[in-house]
Amino acid sequence: MQIFESIQERVPEGAAVERCVLPGPAEGTAHVSAVIVRIPPGHEFPLHNHPRSEDCFFVLAGSGEAFGPDGAFPLCAPAGVWIPTGAPHGLRAAAPGMLEIGFQAPPDPTAVPFDPATEGDWPRGLQGEPIPLRISTLEADEPWWVPAFPRRGEFRFLDAHHCSLASAQELPVAAGGGELLVVVARGAVEISSDGRDRVVRPVAILRLQGADALELRALETPTLLLAVRALAADPDDSGATST
Repeated sequence: MQIFESIQERVPEGAAVERCVLPGPAEGTAHVSAVIVRIPPGHEFPLHNHPRSEDCFFVLAGSGEAFGPDGAFPLCAPAGVWIPTGAPHGLRAAAPGMLEIGFQAPPDPTAVPFDPATEGDWPRGLQGEPIPLRISTLEADEPWWVPAFPRRGEFRFLDAHHCSLASAQELPVAAGGGELLVVVARGAVEISSDGRDRVVRPVAILRLQGADALELRALETPTLLLAVRALAADPDDSGATST
């Protein structure tokens, strides 16, 4: 297991976009990259697409809107956006600016500007979802992962979930033989692993792979966790994908 802590400090507030890739292939990930981006008020990323990768991102703070050729939808933290392979998309920050964390599988720095001359011949499926911070008060209800994009349908490489915990609630996490990134987005957790306890506060990424397994215990209400599981690319994929 790897822990990447205080990653928001790597993207200080200012007049320009600040971006940091962590973790990614340079840090040993096999099938996924994660990037944290701080977007100043009013900044816009124009329409573009990533030709090989599936992408999703989560707004951790601030607000704005995501848009595609067919229109725009508002975003206010916490919220997520799903981007199918090759789907044109853009992002615009509102007055508060925006802090977002994005995931891509397979990893690739390629971003292709959108060409309106395609006359509507582009992949659809761009969608946004709010992330509720509801906490169950029923003792019989055990917290568990909720799909982040329930309307998405099929996926190839990325599967994203979220979970909101109340203080003292516990949640097991296991890589299950694959590669799993867990984001502590709000609140704080105590990790029990190999007989040792460690407190992790936002914004942090836990990287699990293979046989890695943890027990997470929330220390605050609400504690918001995001989980992104990455699957291997098809063997015949040549491997040039997006941000």
